[in-house]
Amino acid sequence: MAARVPPAWIVGPLLAVRNAVGRLHRVIVPPEVVLVERTLGIVDTKAIAVAAELGVADLLTEGPRRADDLATATGSDADALARLLRYLVGRGVFAATRDGRFANNRVSERLRTGTDTSMRSWARFFGARWHVDGWNHLDHAVASGEAGFVHATGSTFWDHLREDPAAGRCFADAMAEASRLQVDLVAAAHDFTSCRTVCDVGGGTGTVLAGILAGNPHLRGVLVDLPEVVAGAPAVLAGRGIADRVDVVGGDFFASVPEGCDRYVLQAVVHDWDDDSVVQILERVRDAAAPGARVLVLEQPVPPGSGEHLVKAFDLEMLVDTGAGRERTVEEYRALFLRAGLRTVRITPVSISTLFELVAQE
Repeated sequence: MAARVPPAWIVGPLLAVRNAVGRLHRVIVPPEVVLVERTLGIVDTKAIAVAAELGVADLLTEGPRRADDLATATGSDADALARLLRYLVGRGVFAATRDGRFANNRVSERLRTGTDTSMRSWARFFGARWHVDGWNHLDHAVASGEAGFVHATGSTFWDHLREDPAAGRCFADAMAEASRLQVDLVAAAHDFTSCRTVCDVGGGTGTVLAGILAGNPHLRGVLVDLPEVVAGAPAVLAGRGIADRVDVVGGDFFASVPEGCDRYVLQAVVHDWDDDSVVQILERVRDAAAPGARVLVLEQPVPPGSGEHLVKAFDLEMLVDTGAGRERTVEEYRALFLRAGLRTVRITPVSISTLFELVAQE
């Protein structure tokens, strides 16, 4: 089941209202206060991550509990945990009762383990020490254009995920949670009725592919990603009841892509790589595709204007993690696809993302 997200037609107006409120706030408060507020972002990141690591939301499933009770259950200091939760209550994560106990609210419910709408792994990933280490070297990334992560750890982001299985699992789970936010919208945004086989390229553990196949019982799927990544796919696919309709392939999409499919899906793959690498991936897809096949690329384009938008934060995330990856405008994506011999035939807004439908140039 996908998490509920607003439809594409309302996202733009909602963002406009939020940006207007933000501009009003910046006009009303002294500029020094604006800077103080903006520099405290790390407090949110780490506080939420620690609560997620401790499993506080799971402990509150049955109802409100006192901080000392939660501290005993998590092996924490009661006073320190109470201060952490007091802060998060003020930020709209968790609730407090009149008698001093803490409880879940609609936001902290998303930090529970194993639910269809959980974002616990996402919170753990962003607050993980090894991930924050990369951000501590943002100055190097800005000065050089190179990955802060490499400068911090001596390893590329992708190599680290392979070398540290716990980090790799956390990242894979975080990406699966992010994909669930709009998986059903992706399945509804494209007409798959004339297709037979859909290949999810770089599809992780198969969250997006599972959503597409669940909504289209006639389809078969092929899931391709690195062997250590797709190792977690069977459980995801079985959970959606479509494991018998999917071929799971452990491989490198820079080397080859399974041939003969009539739809190829790349969700949040293109933004991970530099232009030349993207062209190489897409050329592999183009060459493998059956005649008349469509390539479906799902990304968050950088919008015009100077307003606040999540994709601008993700762009810096790409800089820190990979150095080479980046978010792009719609026109930059279209030009990049043309370099790979793919023409854009349709662009469909899908909530916070955009679906690019591509065909091979004649």
